[in-house]
Amino acid sequence: MLYGAIKAVRDAGHEIVAIATAEASPEYRVNEHDFQKLAEEIGCAFSIGLPDVQADVAISVNWPVLIPEDVRRRFAHGILNAHAGDLPRYRGNACPNWAILNGEDNVVFTIHEMAEELDAGPVLLKRPFPLTDRTYIGDVYAAMETEFPGMFVTVLRELEANRLRPVPQTGAQLRCFPRIPSDSRIDWTQPAVHLDRLVRASAEPFAGAYTFYNRTRLRIWRAHASRLNYEYLGIPGQVAARDAAGVTVLAGDGVLILEQVELEGGSGRVPASECIRSLRTRLGLDLER
Repeated sequence: MLYGAIKAVRDAGHEIVAIATAEASPEYRVNEHDFQKLAEEIGCAFSIGLPDVQADVAISVNWPVLIPEDVRRRFAHGILNAHAGDLPRYRGNACPNWAILNGEDNVVFTIHEMAEELDAGPVLLKRPFPLTDRTYIGDVYAAMETEFPGMFVTVLRELEANRLRPVPQTGAQLRCFPRIPSDSRIDWTQPAVHLDRLVRASAEPFAGAYTFYNRTRLRIWRAHASRLNYEYLGIPGQVAARDAAGVTVLAGDGVLILEQVELEGGSGRVPASECIRSLRTRLGLDLER
């Protein structure tokens, strides 16, 4: 997102004096070396860590720590941050993942000015992205890569024309805390709707929701919640049906139909029915070691 935004604001005629980055996270497709090459192409300074420069304004995407006031003061119009949450309701970390898990109707892409408190500065621009029961986190990230560069260009244009009107944040806050890969382990006693959301919120570019199949980790990349049209008795995690459309697994309420899975050490992603072949199968029995 930042890489695309840098190119977009350059193409819009703005002078870039420095590019700064932090160490890339595992899911990133652009790393420090890519930013360094871009800086060389543009002919501007480059640093890993906060740069010792002054400029009219800075733009930021997912900087890993709070930026102190003495650094923010180096920029006459502050640091403008891209945030995938409807501020102030979604502040903090993994906001689009939490929005999917929370069953929200939208993820709201927001540009705001950085302040001393996390994600607390005035809002400059918002754009909603609708969520459905088939939206995966990768869909949200793809939209962010498209939307945020243009949003930065819009905000800088309005700033340059002295038309920008920052809106202070008001209303209830919802603090979102970080998620780690083990948060995506499936608890089959949870309702199927919750498990559906967990699969969608954990998919690529992240490590995926997972369970265990014959003591081997099984990642579930595509699935959807459903209900059986007959009464039944069974334990959550039990495979209840298997056909070309998927593998039906009992949950605490309803069923989760597995569509695409990946067995650790296997040959990659496959249709669930190619991996799970028996109705005697119970998923999630094995403890993680």
